[in-house]
Order: sequence, then C-alpha cells, then structure tokens
Amino acid sequence: MGFTTTAAARSRQRPSHCSGTCSPRRSRRGCWVGAVDAAVEVEKLTKRYGDKRAVDAADFALYPGQLVGLLGPNGAGKTTTLGMLSGLIQPSSGTIRLFGQPLERRNGDLLRRVGLMPEVAAFYPYLSGRDNLRVMAATYGVDARQIDGLIEQVGLTENAHRPFKTYSQGMRQLLSLANALLGDPDLLLLDEPTNGLDPHGQQRVHNLLRKLAARGKAILLSSHLLRDVEEICERVIIINRGRIVADGRLDDLLRASARILLRTTDDERALTLLSAADRPGWIGNIAVEDGRLVLQAPPEQAGELSAFLARHDIYPVELMPQRESLRSLFAEVTGETTDGRPGA
Repeated sequence: MGFTTTAAARSRQRPSHCSGTCSPRRSRRGCWVGAVDAAVEVEKLTKRYGDKRAVDAADFALYPGQLVGLLGPNGAGKTTTLGMLSGLIQPSSGTIRLFGQPLERRNGDLLRRVGLMPEVAAFYPYLSGRDNLRVMAATYGVDARQIDGLIEQVGLTENAHRPFKTYSQGMRQLLSLANALLGDPDLLLLDEPTNGLDPHGQQRVHNLLRKLAARGKAILLSSHLLRDVEEICERVIIINRGRIVADGRLDDLLRASARILLRTTDDERALTLLSAADRPGWIGNIAVEDGRLVLQAPPEQAGELSAFLARHDIYPVELMPQRESLRSLFAEVTGETTDGRPGA
C-alpha cells in the first residue's frame, strides 16, 4: 500500500498546509509555516551495526510546530534514530540537518537547541529530583531559576524533594522530561515520554506537549502507546526493520487504508465493473477475501457505491464499511502488533 511519498520529495516537503512563500506564522492546524528552515531534515540516514542495518536510508523532515509520532516494533530503529538526531550516535552514512545546519558532534551551539528524553533516564540516585536538575543545569550552562517552573509544568512539584532512587517509573519519566526541557530547546526528541504514567499524568504531559508545539517547538515522539499518538499527533512516521514504511498525516493514512467489504447479487459482474478503468476515482485496489469483495475506499462512500452498482442492476447483499484504526494500520504495515506479536 502506497503510504509514503517518494524519498527525495518527502525529505524536503513542507507540511501540506504550508504555501512555502508566506512569512513565518502559525497555521490553523498548529504548524509554523512560511520562510522557516526544517527543524530536522534527513536524507538516506543509515546506521549499521556489523551486518545489521538498524536504520536504513531514512528520509524525512520535521518542521517547527509539528508534533510527530515515531512508531515501530521493538528493535525497529526508533531509539537509534533519536540517538543520531541528538548527536549521541554517529550515522554510518546519510545526512542530518538541524535548523538548516549540518549536524556535527562538535557543534555545541546547535546541539543546545535539542532536548533529548531517552527511554531510560540516568540520574544520581541519592540526589533529589530538584537537585538532579540543578546538576544538569550547571552542566549545560543553563539558568537554574527555570527549574521550579519546569518541575511544576511536568507535575513533579510534590515529589521534587525526594531522592531519585525512591521514584516510581512515572516520576522518573517526568523528571527526564523536565531535564529535556532545560534551556528551552527548539527540538524535542522524546522516547516513551508517558511510559509508566497514570491517566492523569498522561493527560498532563499531552497538554504540555500541545502547548510546546503551539509555541513553535518541533517534537518527535517515540511511543508504543498508540492511543497517545492518536490523541496528540497529527502526523506519524512508522519504521520497521530500519526502513520507513509509512509517513504522513494520520487522517490521510487512515483514510487511504480504509475499506469496504461487499457481497452482491452478482459478484463476478461487480468485480469486473469495479475493476474497470472508468470506475469512480475514489475506488482504490480491489480484491477477493473470504468470499467478499474488498475495496480500498472511504467508508463514507458506501452509499454512493450502492447507488453506482444499482445503476448496473447489481445490488448489495452485504456492505460493511470499515474504518481503519492506528492499531490495525500499524499491524498492516509492520506485520506486528504493538506488543511484538504477529499481526493479523
């Protein structure tokens, strides 16, 4: 299924709602558009470990104001991708540009515009959450007066005085998020930011990320929690075995993979009719599965489909529109569910 754009085009494309010629402004969809550089632009990005390609010729761009979900099965290359974008992992080949500049490890000024939240946080166990952030602020050369505000933003105020070693998984995630926000970076790379949080904590983080994107921050969020991604991300990138297998606006991807299941009074004629070159343009691929015709078509066109068939004296016996979910799309393009089991 053709979910991705071509590599060369995708690596340079602005969001579809950006004219590319306007002055910088906020679009109604929340993305900063106009004469601005991509926050991230990668071409043919590859990382090899021996004979294995952890990331294989990845091409994508991320713009200020975008909140993008990075999805994939375990071991697909998500963490390696975030590591390369943050300068912690050296690519084997390909290029990375951040805010229009080539990424180099020695470019401290550029890397200070990047906030990384790794999947596993490393803090001093006997220091409090607040003191850990003070140490990090001193290390980064960041004004420590912002720390209490960040602690409040992430919802850690009541536990900021406690030693890190006493923190639950959720509290550790919140401290790691606060650490990523030190220095007010323009690009946030977040690996499983809501892992271990209760629903209240998840919602608080969602609201914070929306506000950050509204301020023009570019956010790339890796998560196995598909409901999180569906709730806050307008665009998703799905990676499998190191390769990008889907990249686009979530609504567009789900619409493109939606289908209608159909049985009629004359399936043979219906198949011929719906496969013809002059069929309605909203009908995509068509196949036969378990005695039904399966059409790649928007569910809202079910009524028009019935009328189209009736004009040729063919009538539906069974007509079942099926809207795709992110979970089913994920299973379709990767062959796995989010828990690592083979997809249906």
